[in-house]
Amino acid sequence: MIVNSINNAMSVNSNYELKRKDNENQNRLADCPIESQKPLIKVPQNIAMAHFGVIPSFGKKEKVELPKTPEFEYVNSLPFADDLTTQDKISLSQVLEKKDEQTNYMKQLIDLACEDKVTPFATASLCSHGKMSDYVVKDLETYNYAKENNIPLEEAFCPTYASQAEANSLVEAGEVFKVEGEDNIYVKHNDHESTQLKMDRDTYMELFPPISRYASSQGGTGDCYLLSSINSIMENPYSRATLYGCFTQKGDDIEMQLPNGLATAVCPDKHLPENADLSKYSNGPMGMKMLEHIYGKEVEAQTNKEYDELMTKEFAKMEKDLARWQKKPAKDSLAQKKVKDLTKRIANWKIGQERVEEARKNPDSKLVFVKDDYDNFIIGKYGPMTSPVYKLDSDYESPADYYRGGLGGLMDVALQNFGFENVENFYVGEDDKKLDVILNDKKPDKYIITAGTHPEQEGGMEQPQEVEYSIYSSHAYKVLPYDNEDGERRFKVTNPWNQSHMVDMDAEKLKEFFADFSIAKVA
Repeated sequence: MIVNSINNAMSVNSNYELKRKDNENQNRLADCPIESQKPLIKVPQNIAMAHFGVIPSFGKKEKVELPKTPEFEYVNSLPFADDLTTQDKISLSQVLEKKDEQTNYMKQLIDLACEDKVTPFATASLCSHGKMSDYVVKDLETYNYAKENNIPLEEAFCPTYASQAEANSLVEAGEVFKVEGEDNIYVKHNDHESTQLKMDRDTYMELFPPISRYASSQGGTGDCYLLSSINSIMENPYSRATLYGCFTQKGDDIEMQLPNGLATAVCPDKHLPENADLSKYSNGPMGMKMLEHIYGKEVEAQTNKEYDELMTKEFAKMEKDLARWQKKPAKDSLAQKKVKDLTKRIANWKIGQERVEEARKNPDSKLVFVKDDYDNFIIGKYGPMTSPVYKLDSDYESPADYYRGGLGGLMDVALQNFGFENVENFYVGEDDKKLDVILNDKKPDKYIITAGTHPEQEGGMEQPQEVEYSIYSSHAYKVLPYDNEDGERRFKVTNPWNQSHMVDMDAEKLKEFFADFSIAKVA
């Protein structure tokens, strides 16, 4: 069922907005001694979000006249109809009314949703200029062919070959395969080579089942920046192996770790841990949820490391300052005051550090660090301020979920955490020449491209900008360049509220709708 409450978590910290404010913020911090900084508890903005991939309602509720068509009645009778908004039902019925190729694909998707083989929200958040993802269409065609010819799905989507060399000559980049006599499967990571994964075929099919692997939708948390990054990596055949490499099968369990990551997480019996709040994860295959899970753990680990580095630096500075003032003459009143203040401050920071260390020993700890809008620790009497996560945001129980979705995030950081070193940010109106070179590269798959829409000046985050194109403010999207039949460069743009649905647009529209791009070069 749909969660009806509004999530106040920021979905994407726009690189454009952060760049605009960063210098001002850094100057403010530089001129403000740590002792005098006032703790400012970050108050979540009133952000209208998509729960479980469904477009939220904005502004005043207006009475909508329901269509009296057979298609609408059919949609309204679906077993998951109660999980769709009225607008979702209307949009879905309009696709069915067209009776074209898109209608045929959508009917197949509906059937699979009724069988619980894809999330029902793959039929939601549709827009008038959108159509079904090419990846979903390709999987549907393979799925149907396998069914019609009595081919096991595991063979259709992960075929068996006599040798790795044979598979390398026949399999397309990005696809997986099995070699006779070997348990763990392979993924072809470029046009000529493949890499063996740390999981068998059954596990792969369970984590990334057909169609569903390209039909996830954002859940009840603000991690569109992350999902758009994951979707972009997943739908680039030359980078997909990076995601699969995060999984290590250990018996019935899965161990997760990002490339060069600090954190590891165990998912027992190929599922999220028992205490995981499923509403804070995407709707779709378990493999995508696990990627969200380890990302939250990684951000938590990085935050702890950042804290440790800050404490080491600040204690060294305070001890140095204390030693300097202690060398002053005993009758120096200023020196006496400084020694007293620094001694007290060091003692207080040690108390704060002890509290943090004690919380770290407790696996059920809810303690998180309080940060400002620029991801800086907020300094209080006892050092970096901490709080139980639910006091900062009552929607969250897990610190990792809060760090991942409650604070939003940056697309470039997400791409870097997945192991892509060559990540650059481009700002429309400032970096157009450099951006155009990448957007028009002869090899569209050479880059992973994510984009952030313009920040809304009034009314909060994720406000509708161009609903016909599924464009909402301060929101992250996947961008896939391609050349149409006429040789014109076009772009397939996907809102993570429904990964199976994409909008086709030209470069002019792309630059109109988006303020900044985070782009990684695929090695």
